[in-house]
Amino acid sequence: GGTVAVLGRTGRNFAAGMSGGVAYVYDEDGSFAKRCNTAMVGLEKVLPQLEQPGDAASWHKGQADELILRKLVEDHHRWTGSLRAREILDHWAESRAKFVKVFPHEYK
Repeated sequence: GGTVAVLGRTGRNFAAGMSGGVAYVYDEDGSFAKRCNTAMVGLEKVLPQLEQPGDAASWHKGQADELILRKLVEDHHRWTGSLRAREILDHWAESRAKFVKVFPHEYK
């Protein structure tokens, strides 16, 4: 049931064996799906809060993906001073659109 934001490039076979929780992966060059093992997980865009389907009762942790993700990136920047996190936050609308939500089929 955990949640993680990945701001760097992933290796191949990402999500193999992933049985719970959610990962938000920054897919800067659009190639993440080729490196993700989709046997157990689905991939979705991270939509703006007002465009996310369903209601809070059906959302991960009862919150819109955009809000969860932004808080994770903000916390990472605050705790580490990450320049990449700052760049993502400074260009939030464009950056948010490059994130992919990874979630196990059974978890959804």
